Amino acid sequence: MQYLNIVRFAIATILGIFLIAGSYSEGRAQSVRIEGKVVLAEQGSQSTISLGGYQSTGGGGQTSRSDKTLNDLIIWLEKKDFQASSDIDQQEIKVLDQVNKEFQPKLMPVRAGHQVRIKNSDPMYHNVFSLSSTKRFDVGRRSPEEYADVLFDQPGIVDVFCDIHSDMHAVIVVLPGETLRWKKMNGEGGFQFKELPKGHYTLKLYALGDRQETVHINAKAKENISLGTIRVGS
Repeated sequence: MQYLNIVRFAIATILGIFLIAGSYSEGRAQSVRIEGKVVLAEQGSQSTISLGGYQSTGGGGQTSRSDKTLNDLIIWLEKKDFQASSDIDQQEIKVLDQVNKEFQPKLMPVRAGHQVRIKNSDPMYHNVFSLSSTKRFDVGRRSPEEYADVLFDQPGIVDVFCDIHSDMHAVIVVLPGETLRWKKMNGEGGFQFKELPKGHYTLKLYALGDRQETVHINAKAKENISLGTIRVGS
């Protein structure tokens, strides 16, 4: 009797392994890959907008071509039936620093519902604020090494300035909860999102200078989708 129980247990274990392996293989077989290449359009004539007395050329970033951060770009995938859990991407708090009277980084992604630490690493006072409709805030005058945490609860674009140094400017891109994947690219080049479930996606891209692009994708099972070259800000 004991021998039969051992045999049954061994058979059940082997069958379980096969079922798990089959399920894993099927999941991999159903996966989707989305890839493409990004080209940033050159900035045209400079137009200046005023945000509460603080000027930003082009809206959403300075347009000086000598500024290499203009090549920074955030690309993300939204999926309607996906909703991020409250603890996703929250292993460590994101930091918007102030160094040499500049924001670092000048372009930052953060998921809606998460905080950003506004930090002053300069040997001088800063007063960071935003008048953007997505998120209005003012951390007040902060001395060196001080910081304040700001919650970004709504998706959208947030222009950030310093009340003391009016030429300082950064952009925070607040990603919606249905963002499945995202990445920040330094410069133009190729991108790839692998092992995705089938379904309807919205691919969005944002670069400084308020250059944006949106692509809608219907991904079927076991499909490799090449989007070709996406020109942003044309």
